[in-house]
Amino acid sequence: MKPKLILMSHGKMAAETVQSAKMIVGDLIEATVVSMTEVDGLSGTTDKLLKLLEPLGNDPVLIIADLKGGTPCNVALMQMNARPNLRVLSGLNLAMVIEAAVSPIEEIDELVDCLSDIGKNAVEKIELPELDDEEEYEE
Repeated sequence: MKPKLILMSHGKMAAETVQSAKMIVGDLIEATVVSMTEVDGLSGTTDKLLKLLEPLGNDPVLIIADLKGGTPCNVALMQMNARPNLRVLSGLNLAMVIEAAVSPIEEIDELVDCLSDIGKNAVEKIELPELDDEEEYEE
């Protein structure tokens, strides 16, 4: 069974990332979202997450949070002791979400390792290619 995917963020980043992923992969993406508002704090964000986790029982769940050390990520981490099939990744980005949607990987730890690599590799400095003198002047 493929892990359930929950995206967590400050504000609407997680929800908008899901919408962006749907533009690319359509309805292949199955993710739920916890969007922390300014007034939620730790307790409100925890309540939102628990409402999503409770019906899942012991199913494998992968939470991708926006920022390591931020409230959404910390809330997710606090659930790991009670849920042995829960994994948390930080650094939410579109490449990770798309890969989570299309990946055939069902084993949660293997998926976490894959998505971690995808997320890291999605961050790259883009530069213009250098042209040698002949290429610059050819028309």
